[in-house]
Amino acid sequence: MKRTIIEVERKTGIPSTKIRFWIKKGLFPFLQSDKNNVHYFSESDIEALRWVEYLRQTKMEIKTIKLYMDLYMQGESTIAERKEIVKNQIEYIKADLKKTQEILKILEQKYKFYEQLDCVNPAKCLVK
Repeated sequence: MKRTIIEVERKTGIPSTKIRFWIKKGLFPFLQSDKNNVHYFSESDIEALRWVEYLRQTKMEIKTIKLYMDLYMQGESTIAERKEIVKNQIEYIKADLKKTQEILKILEQKYKFYEQLDCVNPAKCLVK
């Protein structure tokens, strides 16, 4: 069953404006379109869309996602290259997570500090 962008938005929760932007960026060259340029998504297209959303949530750049999708379209001969892209993103996420955990720890310490203050006087709550 083929679905329109609006149907895909309802099914996935990914905004149609974002989907259209990604289409314009060439992330889904395999999509079927009619004479009015209405795009239709198969179930495998929707899975590819979800994959792009996962990669974007990891802050992967559009150009890298495009490279990944282009490699995907070339088939199994590009598995090693795609594996390397995924490996690099895993390392990026690990580093970002470590940094986020450090920031969380600092914020929690600051919060505990504020809890210990007598904040009846608002000036005391501004202490660094």
